[in-house]
Amino acid sequence: MVEYVNIPIPKPLYGRLARCLEGSGYRSATEYIIYLIRKYLPDLESNDVERRLKALGYMS
Repeated sequence: MVEYVNIPIPKPLYGRLARCLEGSGYRSATEYIIYLIRKYLPDLESNDVERRLKALGYMS
């Protein structure tokens, strides 16, 4: 069984995200946030500085 933690997110930000995701195929904002973490976490964990900076949005 997977255990979960709660991460506080400002309600206005969560609401904006939920509205943007309507009709997108994601069941919830939480599902989308988990997708983003899984997508970008390997880059953030990388020892490659350029890859990390791109993941953090400092490079394109």
